Amino acid sequence: MNTRSLLTAILAVLAPAVNACAQSGPTEEAPWIEPASEQARTLRSIVPADDARPSDEVEARLLAAHNRARAQDNARPLIWSETLEAEARDWAVELIDSGRFAHDPRPHGHGENLWMGWGARAFTPEDMVGDWVKERASYRPGVFPNVSRTGDWIAVGHYTQLIWRDTTHVGCAVESRGDRAVLACRYSPPGNIDGRRP
Repeated sequence: MNTRSLLTAILAVLAPAVNACAQSGPTEEAPWIEPASEQARTLRSIVPADDARPSDEVEARLLAAHNRARAQDNARPLIWSETLEAEARDWAVELIDSGRFAHDPRPHGHGENLWMGWGARAFTPEDMVGDWVKERASYRPGVFPNVSRTGDWIAVGHYTQLIWRDTTHVGCAVESRGDRAVLACRYSPPGNIDGRRP
């Protein structure tokens, strides 16, 4: 893999979650999404994810929502990982406590999808993952990054990570404070790699 492809692959994993924001009212604005740091663009070796079972109903529903979407594209079901869940929870807590909405700047080496919702509405795990699945409408099968009918892979980046055929494990966490909720999911191996098919 040449340097440009490697950098594109890293950026693909760390790209901002522009379309992952849920909005409860027409007058509210989406929070600023911070770009990934240079440190986050550095690849490092990672230990393969562990096999586990979701420990509660929310986790089970998040995993089931992922696997329903994957089944529609004939991708193997994902396996829950407590290690990925712990990483996702640490970042979700950081986001909810700080009021920020940004990808983790640390070089964790995993794929990451983020979602945020706010307002009086209660969001279900299916609603949260469903916002990523809605990107399927703009998805076009192909070689990454040429996978979007819009010409911009970011329009489908959450969906392609969700269905990425080489991804085997996922771990997610939901954190909420007041009227805000954040969902963070980590994926191993990461998706959205240049030159590969979702």
